[in-house]
Amino acid sequence: MDIKRILVPTDFSETARAALDQALFLAARYNAELTVLHARLLFEDDPAELEHKLKDLKAEEKEVEHALLDKLRKKTADHSHLNIKHEIIRGYSAPSAILGYINNKEFDLVVIGTHGRSGLEHFLIGSVAEKVVRYARCPVLTVRSAEYIKEKFENILVPLDFSEPAMHALKTAANWVEEEGGELHLLYAVEQEVHPALYAWGMKSVFDMIPDIKEKVEKRMEEAIAQIPKLKKVAVKKVIREGKPHKVIAKYVEEEKPHLIVIGTHGMVGLDRFLLGSTTERVIRAVKIPVLTVKNKNVI
Repeated sequence: MDIKRILVPTDFSETARAALDQALFLAARYNAELTVLHARLLFEDDPAELEHKLKDLKAEEKEVEHALLDKLRKKTADHSHLNIKHEIIRGYSAPSAILGYINNKEFDLVVIGTHGRSGLEHFLIGSVAEKVVRYARCPVLTVRSAEYIKEKFENILVPLDFSEPAMHALKTAANWVEEEGGELHLLYAVEQEVHPALYAWGMKSVFDMIPDIKEKVEKRMEEAIAQIPKLKKVAVKKVIREGKPHKVIAKYVEEEKPHLIVIGTHGMVGLDRFLLGSTTERVIRAVKIPVLTVKNKNVI
């Protein structure tokens, strides 16, 4: 993998600090340049108190920088060459400010917290992270809790629908797993519902209607795996379940506790329908572990 430039937007909230910690691990591991970005929104300041707030902002920035350097010394002791930059920008809204900065630069990865605080330092809310995921040109890693950040992502879950974006996600996950030496979980959700009129015939599940559906999906999984040579050296667990994709994924995460989800941002409509943009966003909201979203032309 080639991760040379990482961006982490921060609003100084707990989730933003968790995203920063995760970004520090990745920057150290890949010897990448890390940019810490804070956005101030236009018209949010009271002109009568502007001078006072500027003083507070300067003090806060110094405090964050000192905290960051302290974390760097503790968590990246063997990576003294790590390059960290701090940027402050202004914009009309948090999503537009962040996306404008991202899309005018060449970043390999964005790491962002999924929830932030309201109030004076309001910056990130769920919709902000979702908009960054939706519109950023590079892969985005969303982080929800410090409890689930990792130095290494050894066990990775890939929701698979065999679409082009899903295959990109699978290739990305294969790179991560190969380097970490962990296990890859492939999960396919069959979400077709059975009409109640068929209950009288003993058909309560799509598995009753299509008895060999598991065999067919497993065959397609094997074909997908065969397209990625790196997966020949990786332990792969294949899972097929029935239900709404985001619910199936969330339940699987609770049961199996993977370290990371790698997911494509768009999927197919029709027989292989599994991922839609809203599904990815629902997954991000539903799970506590980090979620890496990738796009067709921007795979790590």
